Amino acid sequence: MPSGDVRSFMNITEVQLGDFQPEWFVAVAHREGFVLLESGTGHRWSIVGVDPKRQIKKWDQINKKMSSTSKNKSVFPLLNGLIGYAAYPNVTLKNTIPDLRFYEFDSLLLHDHQKRKTYITHKTAADLKRWEAVFSGATIDPPIYKTSGTLRSSVTKAQYIKKIQQIKALLAAGEVYQINYAIRFTKKFEGDPYALYLKLVYDNPSEFAAYLNCGEFQIISSSPERLFRVREGKILTQPIKGTARKRANFQFLISNFKANSKSEIPILEQKSVDPNLLALLGSEKERAELDMITDLERNDVGKICKYGTLKLKNERAILELPNLWHTYSEVEGTLSLNTTPEQVITAMFPGGSITGCPKIRVMKYIEELENLPRNIYTGSIGYISNTSSDLNMDFNITIRTALIQNGQIEYWAGGGIVADSDPEKEYEECMLKAEKFLSLL
Repeated sequence: MPSGDVRSFMNITEVQLGDFQPEWFVAVAHREGFVLLESGTGHRWSIVGVDPKRQIKKWDQINKKMSSTSKNKSVFPLLNGLIGYAAYPNVTLKNTIPDLRFYEFDSLLLHDHQKRKTYITHKTAADLKRWEAVFSGATIDPPIYKTSGTLRSSVTKAQYIKKIQQIKALLAAGEVYQINYAIRFTKKFEGDPYALYLKLVYDNPSEFAAYLNCGEFQIISSSPERLFRVREGKILTQPIKGTARKRANFQFLISNFKANSKSEIPILEQKSVDPNLLALLGSEKERAELDMITDLERNDVGKICKYGTLKLKNERAILELPNLWHTYSEVEGTLSLNTTPEQVITAMFPGGSITGCPKIRVMKYIEELENLPRNIYTGSIGYISNTSSDLNMDFNITIRTALIQNGQIEYWAGGGIVADSDPEKEYEECMLKAEKFLSLL
């Protein structure tokens, strides 16, 4: 264990490690059950688990685990608990990975980015010894990876445009109001998947990054989007809709921007703000897409909330990424009493921003159009615990996410299609979302 002051309280030990570095875990990332949830700028906690106690693969087991776990009032997101993923629920196609996998940990590493402090949660001295071994075995030699062969996509540009025309016919017929259509990219992969994760988070840091080593496959995520957070009896969802390329040498100078009127655009010095951001904020199409998905998410959240507690916290906010601008909204409500993790997931999953509207009907069309199992793409990664006085959960949407399995890497990118979508522009947006990741392959 690194030297320095150590203070212990309630099975929590503070250790002096400095600013969080994912390289700390190079020596153990190859172990099955290694998980890392890494927060980007503006988010507080990063969480690491090594050598889990067991795997859980069924929701009834998760519900039972949470109902039997004692609740602890704590400022920490979790002291012990479950970390894992839920794959996208295809209608008829079968995923090549299990639909659900969570790992249970008795000991975790938590890094507080706000206070720049690191903690080990533990039940026994043996738990601390295991973490000491993690750091004593750390290596400075960087892991490596390589890809080979041709980068393949599930459709050509011409085929993509034809698919969008099919979707627009469905929209014109009133079958659906919005469909999220995606392209799959694949390439041969060799080496250490964690090496790719390290490069990705440095080139493209995100609010909800994650790495999961599931033994026979690995998941690498640089997701910017939260599906939901449950904390202190409340649930929050933050759907993203609206994308623009971020131009170089422009800074985000809009402080605490909230456009709570459809006609409201911030008054700015034009020379100081990216014109692409202004165009995004002024686009009626992008605004309408966000409004539609916000209404869908409000309906989903309402299924598990107390009557009269649902509110739109933010109608339109801006998310800044290294190469993109996004807009998103925030919907919050108070959970009904005794809501289980499975009930939350059932109501919220999969996210409306990555399916469309109406959700169930759209999912059937997505499968017909893509004709491939999405696997982890547009699924979710997160944690479940009873750390606070109530159920505590935080899950992303696994966009900007890769699956490495059987010597191949799989990556998807897509976007929402509406009646006035331009097929050429939709293709450009899809490739824009993929370019940062694909440049690493």
